[in-house]
Amino acid sequence: MENCTSVIKPKGFMKGFKDGIPIALGYIPISIACAISAIKAGLSFGVSELLGAALFTGTGQQAAINLLKGGETAIIMYAITLFVINCRYMLFAISIAQRFEKGMKLWQKILFGILNTDEIFGFAMKEKGTLSPSYLLGLGTSPYIGFFVGTTVGSLVTDLLPASISSALGIILFAMFIAIIVPAAKESKSARGVIFIALALSVVMECVPTIKVYLDASWIIIICAIATSLIGAWLFPIKEEGGK
Repeated sequence: MENCTSVIKPKGFMKGFKDGIPIALGYIPISIACAISAIKAGLSFGVSELLGAALFTGTGQQAAINLLKGGETAIIMYAITLFVINCRYMLFAISIAQRFEKGMKLWQKILFGILNTDEIFGFAMKEKGTLSPSYLLGLGTSPYIGFFVGTTVGSLVTDLLPASISSALGIILFAMFIAIIVPAAKESKSARGVIFIALALSVVMECVPTIKVYLDASWIIIICAIATSLIGAWLFPIKEEGGK
């Protein structure tokens, strides 16, 4: 991609923005569902919008809403819950940082970190070569806009949609993530191996009763992600350019 400077280049930004449009379209129904949950939990339109803008994550937003519905008032509980749910983004950051274009500014890294999600990470990692800040920020901007638009729509139409439709909107997120990993699995033997390892670990941890007693779904996801990353790095090491 283009040489890295502190200035965001329109060409790279627009390429990323266009690549992020399919993700944005997938986020709209997800954020609609989150906004409907927020309004039904008693939040006002303004608070629902603020929640959607501040928590650019469907799982994190839903967790916060569930705490509100449960009567939780301690801000530290919200912080701990969201930290646990989003710990996986630290793993994403470590992985994708190795692909950053040399000279990428700190503010650009921080801004992309705020915009980064599971799907954006998956899409970015499919790109070949280094990743420029222009491209990454464009890739994160269109999904963020889609998420915010969905939040607005959901807040406005809460009383118009039947419960069966609003609850069904959440499945689109899983379908979109599958659409991202399947092409990578077709092209790469190592990707298929890592996906199989992740699935196997997930099934084991979900099916063992003792594990479910002590760990909730968030910790299971984090443990599976760390274990899969380590096993994948050991079984499918990436060779350095020019290496044997």
